[in-house]
Amino acid sequence: MPSVERAFEGQPYHGFWGQVTVRAMLVAIVLAGLFSMVTLNIYMKVGVVGAFNMPINILSFVVLRSLVGLMRRCGIAPAPFTRQENIFLQTSTMTCINISLSCGFGNYFVGLFTVVAKSLSDNPDKRDIVDVTVGQYGFFLLTVGMVAIMATLPLVQWFYAGGDSCGFGVFPTFGLELYKRRFFFDFSTSFLGVGMIVPHVVNFGLLFGAIISGAILYPYLESKRGQWYITDSPSTLNGVNGYKIFMGLTMVVTEGIFNFITLTTALVIDFYKKTEENDSGAAKYILKHPSLNYDDRKRLEVFIGNRVPAIGGVIGYIGFAVICSVISHWIFREIQFHHLALVFTIIPIFIFSNTYGTGLTDWSVAPTYAKFVLFLAAASDAAPGAVIVSLVACGAAFMSLNISSQAVQDYKTAYMTLTSPRAVFAGHVYGIVIGSIINPLIYAFFDLKAKKTAPIGTPKSEFPAPYAQVYRAIALLGMGGVKELPKHCITFSFITFLMTLAIETLRLVSQRKDWKVQYYIPCMTAIALPFLSGPTFAVDMASGTILRLIWTKIHRQSAELYSAAVAAGLVSGDGIWYLPSALLGLFKVEPPICMRFLPSGKEVQIADAFLNNLGTQGMT
Repeated sequence: MPSVERAFEGQPYHGFWGQVTVRAMLVAIVLAGLFSMVTLNIYMKVGVVGAFNMPINILSFVVLRSLVGLMRRCGIAPAPFTRQENIFLQTSTMTCINISLSCGFGNYFVGLFTVVAKSLSDNPDKRDIVDVTVGQYGFFLLTVGMVAIMATLPLVQWFYAGGDSCGFGVFPTFGLELYKRRFFFDFSTSFLGVGMIVPHVVNFGLLFGAIISGAILYPYLESKRGQWYITDSPSTLNGVNGYKIFMGLTMVVTEGIFNFITLTTALVIDFYKKTEENDSGAAKYILKHPSLNYDDRKRLEVFIGNRVPAIGGVIGYIGFAVICSVISHWIFREIQFHHLALVFTIIPIFIFSNTYGTGLTDWSVAPTYAKFVLFLAAASDAAPGAVIVSLVACGAAFMSLNISSQAVQDYKTAYMTLTSPRAVFAGHVYGIVIGSIINPLIYAFFDLKAKKTAPIGTPKSEFPAPYAQVYRAIALLGMGGVKELPKHCITFSFITFLMTLAIETLRLVSQRKDWKVQYYIPCMTAIALPFLSGPTFAVDMASGTILRLIWTKIHRQSAELYSAAVAAGLVSGDGIWYLPSALLGLFKVEPPICMRFLPSGKEVQIADAFLNNLGTQGMT
């Protein structure tokens, strides 16, 4: 393969301040403000936001090229932005947007307010309601964000979619019955492209989990409604959703803990050996792997030579966790020091599990972990004020998991581009600082914009924040403890735990013994994701694998050379379209047509009668 780094060999390598530049900081503020505005607008209206990674990266490139070109036309000859500056810029921007996605302005934070509490109960307990200022909350975002970053250091089709459930993205590929269970191909080129890159065993693990959950287990559990549970609401934990979340998280957390213990043991042994040999790690690794090409050798030298000491991450994590636990009592009166201290004690295991899963599948389940923490916190402190405690604990977990999973990917990008890990760390810190300022200001602007008769969080508001009620309802449910879960939920979770432990043990033994079966053992995290997020994206990613296999069968050489480029093009195309689509939504420009699929029979007759009636009214 051609060498990438030899093309840059003659160029000087800039130090820390050559990568963390003022101009990159200024552009980051502009891009972070723009995308945070769009993100929060969608999040507070709809409750769900797509990925901005690709459009941000592309827009960053366009802005930088345009800025340099404009300055040159004005007679100024600036040095072009280096790839290291670009990484710092993109890291800062994405960190700020990750705060937008996890700051709670569309769910748990609004769930603390009086208007949401009254929407669920006519006479809510005043001790479970708190209306904090966005300025105070900004300090909370800052400290939790810093905890999240410190935790990573030791690791290192718009036209036909004019309404809900419209367009090719909801085409019932496998029939309407499976479509109801979210088992269909949604024409997502992003996941199709990711599927072409992700290993086959992961993609087929996703598909296996989708079939087991969506086509076999859930239909069985739904048949038990009225016997094991009563509600059919998809947003509470005392119905079928309780089985989904607890079984899925059992698989993810069990595998995460297993890998965490395995990795920690290996790191301790490796650290002991390096201490005896007085070796920094890079030279020894290169000697052990003489087949490493020039690019990998160069990247190892830069990345390991500029790494942030792990001990700094540990000290920083403990320090900011203590600070956050202390100031939270000042912001939320019901929060005591031990509440968040306990969360920050156990959250590293969840961070490892979520980061591991995100690395395998490019899909973070931070919101699901957050709901799990929300339920546990409410159940463990079932007293007046428990709703506030659980929602704040949920927020701390949400931000920590979301930011840390993205941060590890940023370090991988830094490795590929010879960017100093210290510059990436600086980008994370800078992104958290500007995000803790920009996002509360945007929320305050939306709060002023909302009508006084329909404030944020109410159904008739311009910003209804629909998931705020869901998060508060889970907190209220959690106060009842485990007995509020559907019947046999814990039994199913225990069986899932034993199965995951057995499979992970078999995987570890087969790897140590070098058995061929190791290549066919499914990844439990991949199997678990369809339990938590539905099977749709699993179908897309498995389709990407099938395309790659067919391409390899037809012409292996071209598949090896161009499949990554094709996959990147699919992901980029989907990501580029998401930005104008979001902007159209921001300006309330709706698609002109809704294409929806209905089963034949009575529903079609009702739809035809309604449409015919509309035509008749138009003629009178």
